[in-house]
Amino acid sequence: MNKFIAIVLALLFSTVLLARADVPPEKRKEIEKLLRLTGMEKLVDQMETQMIASLKAQMPQVPELFWTKFQQKMNTRELVEKIIPIYDKYYSTEDIKSVNAFYETPAGQKLLSTLPQVMQEAMKVGQEWGEKIGRQAAEEAQQELKQKSGTKS
Repeated sequence: MNKFIAIVLALLFSTVLLARADVPPEKRKEIEKLLRLTGMEKLVDQMETQMIASLKAQMPQVPELFWTKFQQKMNTRELVEKIIPIYDKYYSTEDIKSVNAFYETPAGQKLLSTLPQVMQEAMKVGQEWGEKIGRQAAEEAQQELKQKSGTKS
């Protein structure tokens, strides 16, 4: 009897999970619009090109035929289809509609067009800041270690 209950629960759970993967048509349309507005497909295409170039450089022994086949199998639309349920999981239809409405405004378009540069500059500032803090921490630690070793002698 316990096995039967466990099987029924497992089937119910798997049905719930399968139903979760089905995104309602209106929501799917809004998610696809968001992905278009944000340039997700272009970004995926760029990432694909960069990833293959990087992998080729890391693995020069791999024949060119492999890379050709690998690139032929990469399908941006297939990846987008796998990403849509993630947006479905975290955002309501109204959330996505609101974000889309913003991205359609001049301010939203400006944000989208300048965000790559802003992120690049912010990462540079963050890296410089981290390096500065790292140098300071290393100097302080080195001084403390010298002081501790000096008092032990």
